[in-house]
Amino acid sequence: MRRRLPILAALLAAAIPMTAVAAVPDYQRVISSRHADAALASLDGCVLTEIFVSGMDGVFGGRPGPINRQGLTGIGLRQRDICSGAAAMGGFGVHAAGGGGDLLFDGLGQTLDPLASSVHFDRAWLRADVPMVNEAPGGGDEVVVSVDLTWTLVGELARDTGHLHVRVAGEGNVNSHQNTLMGDALVSGTVSMGGLTFRFSDVEGAHLQQVKYGCQVIAHPGGEPDLSC
Repeated sequence: MRRRLPILAALLAAAIPMTAVAAVPDYQRVISSRHADAALASLDGCVLTEIFVSGMDGVFGGRPGPINRQGLTGIGLRQRDICSGAAAMGGFGVHAAGGGGDLLFDGLGQTLDPLASSVHFDRAWLRADVPMVNEAPGGGDEVVVSVDLTWTLVGELARDTGHLHVRVAGEGNVNSHQNTLMGDALVSGTVSMGGLTFRFSDVEGAHLQQVKYGCQVIAHPGGEPDLSC
């Protein structure tokens, strides 16, 4: 099974413990997040629409200190006229000559809408309205892409665990652990853009993933550590 380990980009540093005498703190960081992704495609005549969706809901922060909750929805949408002679291939926002048809729409968008999921993480669902700009040649217009998708786990979640202990002489120790669950899923629902609605039923190739990660930096008293999780 292909492993994808999306990691939150921001963590909160912990406050200095009240009992600390020197200005050398111990840091503890924690992440617990759930993710879902899907790659969808729809062909209407000569127009091929490719949609890439990811959703996340996580908690992160420092101990001691505040724990924050964060959602994130990302959508990439690309449309091509596969019957045309000219071509515009490549990644989102990148156009190059080649076979494949004229690029009609090419956009990326993100919002802070969270992924919702069941207690046992055998189902997840995402409802969001995501604005994006058409970066295809001759585009520039802004549209809103609406997603209403549900993921259903296929089989069971596979577990992957790990621990890491690093000692830096004269500075301190870094201890971390991670516990990851991941499984294949079927995705169903709709994606809408303008007057178009794309409907999907039990599409394979989607994934559900849960990540739990903890890290602690223990600094040596009197040192000047340059350590981080």
